[in-house]
Amino acid sequence: MIFPFSRCHQAKMARRLLESVRIKRPPVVHLSDFPALHINHAVVLFEARESDREIEFSVYDPNDSSKPGKLKFDRAARRFYFPANFYFAGGRVDVYEVYYGWCY
Repeated sequence: MIFPFSRCHQAKMARRLLESVRIKRPPVVHLSDFPALHINHAVVLFEARESDREIEFSVYDPNDSSKPGKLKFDRAARRFYFPANFYFAGGRVDVYEVYYGWCY
C-alpha cells in the first residue's frame, strides 16, 4: 500500500461488499490501519444487516473461528470499525476486497 484509502473509496467498498453478501458471494477482505499496521489481516464476510446509521457485517475470522466476528461500517463517517479481540485493540480499519480483480 502506497496511498491511504479515501472515505469515498470506503463508502463504495461498503456498498460493493453488501451487494456481494446479498447475492451469496462471500468476499474475502483485507483489514489494515495503514500506516500504523496494528492490524494486517484477512476475514470472510458472510452476512450483513443494514440500518440508516451503519452496515454490520458478520465475519469468519480464521484467528478466532469459534464464533462469528463483526465488522461495522459507519455511513456518516464513511469508515469501517473492527472490535477489540486478542490480537487487535479495536478501532478504525481500512478495508478492501482481495481476489476481486486482476490487480488485487
